[in-house]
Amino acid sequence: GKCSEILSATELRVQLVQKEQELARAKEALQAMKADRKRLKGEKTDLVSQMQQLYATLESREEQLRDFIRNYEQHRKESEDAVKALAKEKDLLEREKWELRRQAKEATDHAAALRSQLDLKDNRMKELEAELAMAKQSLATLTKDVPKRHSLAMPGETVLNGNQEWVVQADLPLTAAIRQSQQTLYHSHPPHPADRQAVRVSPCHSRQPSVISDASAAEGDRSSTPSDINSPRHRTHSLWRQSRPRSEEPSQPYCTVTRGS
Repeated sequence: GKCSEILSATELRVQLVQKEQELARAKEALQAMKADRKRLKGEKTDLVSQMQQLYATLESREEQLRDFIRNYEQHRKESEDAVKALAKEKDLLEREKWELRRQAKEATDHAAALRSQLDLKDNRMKELEAELAMAKQSLATLTKDVPKRHSLAMPGETVLNGNQEWVVQADLPLTAAIRQSQQTLYHSHPPHPADRQAVRVSPCHSRQPSVISDASAAEGDRSSTPSDINSPRHRTHSLWRQSRPRSEEPSQPYCTVTRGS
């Protein structure tokens, strides 16, 4: 009976030692688990903090992105408005350019028309100067045809010619001088009754001097002597009558002077 009790006590001691060892191992495992739990809790805290920082960063980035998009939209709208304003200004400048070109063309055409009118006036002035020179030459020729006893007096003198009194003045117009020359010819050389005809005298014109008629020129030719036919004066007068164009005939109504016997 004692042997069995001793064996059971030994077994109990062995079992107790084993249980103590198992308990120690369980305590160590529990301590390790506690340490792991504590470590995991710290890691969790760090992870939560990192997540919060990440969320804050994302929110900040999102706000910056929104500001950028808003500024971009505003700048794009301003750029579109500026482009539209530039397009309108370009159209306005284009219209002004074409208007200036049109005005320049009109000014050029007007200048060309004025130049043409000026050339025509210059040509007309040259024609009038030529006609004036021819009229002066004709007047000089007619003056030479007057007899020496009826020579022209000094300015302010009075010349008695039959029943007519003739005053020569220094500033006598060309037309009046021609008419007085004709009257002198009529009184100095009475025409034959068969030669009575109307003498045409061109009307006074503001731009063209009067030119003696063909009848007066013919009277001057008849009054000259045969020896005067070959004279330079007679040739000059004949050339002037032949070279005078038909367009110089008076187109306006003329006055008629009837020569008496």
